[in-house]
Amino acid sequence: MKVQRFFAKNMAEALRQVREEFGPDAVILSNTKVDGGMELVAALDYQEDAPVEELKEDLSRQGQPSPSQIARMHAEKHLKLQREMDRARQRIEEVRRKRSQEGERLSREAIEKPTMSAAQSPLKMAAVQPELNAPRSDRSSGGWEELSDMKAEILELKNMISEQVTQKRPVAEQKSMLSVVQEQVDKMLGSLCLAESLRKRLKRECAMASSFDEAWSTIRDSICASVQHEGGEIIDRQGVIALVGPTGSGKTMTIGKMAARHVMKYGAEGLALVTTDRYRIAAHEQLKVFGRILNVPVHVVDERNDLESILRGLKHKKLVLIDTAGLQHNDTCWSEQLQEIRMSGQEVNAYLVVPAVGQYQVMCSTYQHYRIMGLSGVIVTKLDEAVSLGEIISFLSETELRAAYYTDGQRVPEDIHQVRAAALLDKAEALLNSSERWVTIRSDEANDNDSFYFHTA
Repeated sequence: MKVQRFFAKNMAEALRQVREEFGPDAVILSNTKVDGGMELVAALDYQEDAPVEELKEDLSRQGQPSPSQIARMHAEKHLKLQREMDRARQRIEEVRRKRSQEGERLSREAIEKPTMSAAQSPLKMAAVQPELNAPRSDRSSGGWEELSDMKAEILELKNMISEQVTQKRPVAEQKSMLSVVQEQVDKMLGSLCLAESLRKRLKRECAMASSFDEAWSTIRDSICASVQHEGGEIIDRQGVIALVGPTGSGKTMTIGKMAARHVMKYGAEGLALVTTDRYRIAAHEQLKVFGRILNVPVHVVDERNDLESILRGLKHKKLVLIDTAGLQHNDTCWSEQLQEIRMSGQEVNAYLVVPAVGQYQVMCSTYQHYRIMGLSGVIVTKLDEAVSLGEIISFLSETELRAAYYTDGQRVPEDIHQVRAAALLDKAEALLNSSERWVTIRSDEANDNDSFYFHTA
């Protein structure tokens, strides 16, 4: 708001001056008769809703102020503020003018002085040089001190306003929000049945997340980065592939699915199947069934045919899949089978077969026993039977084995898929979101002819 006084001989002349100076939008705040005429106080951009409590306090001793008195007091305060601002501008201009005049004087004196002789020039230059080189603050210290004080006050006001505008939430509130997010994250990771070591690492990585969505996005990215997978399919390669793992992990069924995929893509001519499981009765019968269906030869390692001679006779085949016996590591036959694969004379790529229904510690123990073979990767089986996938995700993340396939059913070859970390995590979340799973045993399957319902959360 701009406020100004106008003096004239009469009211009409004063109003004319106001109109010429401020235009038609001017507001008359007060008018007073003075010696020689009239005095008008007018304002431009007048704020009618400006606070007037402080003005009322100034007139409280005189009773309830009238609207004209309030307007006059308001105008007086604005005029006082404007006069102070004008004085500040004048002081700044005066300091600048003094600095300019001082600089011009020194420059003029240096130019107008006569040329010095060689003998006296060093002395005179020594006397003049300090003055020319002196800081400007030394030439007019009073003006600079005033400018510095004013600048400091302005900066202080700016900082106060900036702090109010950009004020953040209190530290206690931030800590409380982070605590709530971390509690939600911890609950989610626990529900996924992830291993404790992986949970701790993931919680550290999302410790500063301000929301659960942000934290979970960080966790997903971290899990996907830590779960390694094959770049392509095993069946697209050439060479010898052996599936190893404990009994019941699904090695034979997985080989059948891989063989079927290869035959559908490349035909049966370049494929051969081999089994080293001669320790169990009729252990190789299932593999032979697959061979007959796919029209693929099946070779059995026994006392008359060792693995080395069999592989030597299959060098012309593009891909050879070996089904091994699932033996305990403390079994003497386990060492015999391991030595047989090592001494085969062929480069054998061993893939560990791990069922998703196993416990995390059992998976890690199995890995420790088979890692001596120089594992090329891992195949995950029985996803359709698992109630959570946190264990297998933890296993893949901690061992850093490259995952080639996962299987999720008995159909050949439909129920075998390439592993992708994001898809595996999606399946884990889907299992978590299905809060109830019911397994029903029909009455004709139960011993007591009753129906049993097993509920797993």
